[in-house]
This record gives sequence, structure tokens and C-alpha cells, in this order.
Amino acid sequence: MSSNKTIIPGMEDAYKEQPSSFGSPNANAQDETYVPNPFGTMPNSVNMPNQKPVVGFLYSISKSNSGEFWPLRMGSNSIGRSADCDVCLGEATVSEQHAVLVVRQMKNPEKIIASICDARSTCGTMINGESLGFEQRECFDGDIITIGEHYDLYFILIDAKQIGLNVCRGFIPTQAAATVFSSQPHQGNPYAAPSTNRFTQGYEQENVNVQGGTVGHDETESKLATKPGGTIFM
Repeated sequence: MSSNKTIIPGMEDAYKEQPSSFGSPNANAQDETYVPNPFGTMPNSVNMPNQKPVVGFLYSISKSNSGEFWPLRMGSNSIGRSADCDVCLGEATVSEQHAVLVVRQMKNPEKIIASICDARSTCGTMINGESLGFEQRECFDGDIITIGEHYDLYFILIDAKQIGLNVCRGFIPTQAAATVFSSQPHQGNPYAAPSTNRFTQGYEQENVNVQGGTVGHDETESKLATKPGGTIFM
């Protein structure tokens, strides 16, 4: 590069041919800009194509008046005190593996049904105040399911097709808009911009003594040269 070119500090890469890995999330650079999933698309980890759909909820105010809820998915939903359960209830009379609630899609007639069975718990399970044995019992939207002695759960079953809810093909999630991040690992938001790079290094550090706007490329990156003028010396 000739020495009579004037370059705006921080725009050096604009005068270089970009490497083939530019724009790749795995690019080995600290200050490349990467916009993942353009045009409103979402990464697979967000879409979760293998995740079973949510078809209902359990809602309760037994623990607190502020309320709490748990999603129910198609298939088997385990209920109990164990952290491994899909619906984890931290209450002393709830067994580790207390009950299993199953939601199934019927083909003929086409509808969604649900049933619950007690998993040999100590304190038992009730539906609308009636105790269950160990047999499977069908439950309906609006039922009150009691787990143990004190956890009353309001059962909500959602048949999206029957009530006319559909996926909108033109839906644009906001998480994909103008996202920028570096290839460095982050403990928080993976799309968060890095706090420092070689263009911002030292701007927020104490005891920085920069007198001019010129960067001398004969100096190290950690030490900015202070030469008069607005030209970068190559």
C-alpha cells in the first residue's frame, strides 16, 4: 500500500481482500462481523425441529399466590419431585416419580386426548377430588389434578387445530434482526458483541494517553503511536 493513501482509523480491513472465511461463524478473527440466519430465518437450536410440540399446561397457586405453570408436550410427561421429571414439584408429599401424564394425537376421530396414571406414589393422585388407583384415567381440559397432599394443578389441554390456530409462514422472529457477534466464546448472550477488539482496545481503560488520531503501523498493537496528522503511516 502506498504511503500517500489516507485511511480512516478502524477501516483498514476495507482496503484488504477479505479471506474466504469472512462472514463465517467459525472464522478465526476477533473483529469480523457475522450476521447469522439472514432474512428472518432462525438457527436449528431455536427452531428445535426435534422438540415435541406444547399441547397444554399445568397451572397452580398451591405454592404461591403469584402462580406457577409447566408446559405439557405431546407424548409422556413425568410428574414428581425429582429434577429429572418434566413437571418438577418441590413438595414433601410428592414422590420422586409420582405420576405420568400422556397426551396423544388420535387419527380417527382426529382429536387430542390425555390420560394420567399414578406411578406407585406414596401419597397418591386425585382428579377432581377422586382418588386414582394404579389404573390409567382420562383427563379433560379444566380438570383439577392433585399430586400428593397439597399440589392442586389446573389442567389445560390445547387442540390447536380444533380451535383454529395455525403456524404463520410469514412469521419473522425478532431474535434474528441485526445480530452481531465475534467468534470468541461468550458466557452470556452468544450474539453479544465483544467488549474490546483491536480497534477499541484501550478506549475504556484507565491511564490512556492518546494525543493524536494517527496510528503508526511500525508500533505494536498495544502501543499507539502519536504522530501529527490524520494519515496512517504504513
